[in-house]
Amino acid sequence: MEIKQCTFCRMPYQSTGSRICGDCAKKLDEDFICIREYLYEHDGAGIEEVHEATGVSRKSIFYLLKEERLIVGDENGCVNGILTCEACKKPISTGRLCASCKNEVLSAIQESVGPVRRPKKMVVKEENEEVPFKGVAKLQLKKRF
Repeated sequence: MEIKQCTFCRMPYQSTGSRICGDCAKKLDEDFICIREYLYEHDGAGIEEVHEATGVSRKSIFYLLKEERLIVGDENGCVNGILTCEACKKPISTGRLCASCKNEVLSAIQESVGPVRRPKKMVVKEENEEVPFKGVAKLQLKKRF
């Protein structure tokens, strides 16, 4: 096992392949369940509403958005710049990259090393840093097939 720094809490931990420590993984799963239950009752609730009603931190909400476990957008699919593609800065509804940048990265990887699974890595702002919030956006659960 390798000692790594948790991308969520920044504390060192013994990695078993995950990018976050066991404590943060458990806390994020609990936060996701809390958000999921709230969204079942309050479909399309905004980030601030979910934060205030559930007590889940904005940092956790944004982590779950970037992890593609939640989707942000209003009833027309407008994302209001809450999340932007880390490569081209286009507004996105979930994850770290827009579809075209994801395809470019995957194509480049496949050309150099052959087909691989999509990596899930992200950096989260420190707890005391304010997450920029631009307007009202509604959260949705990510549909898994």
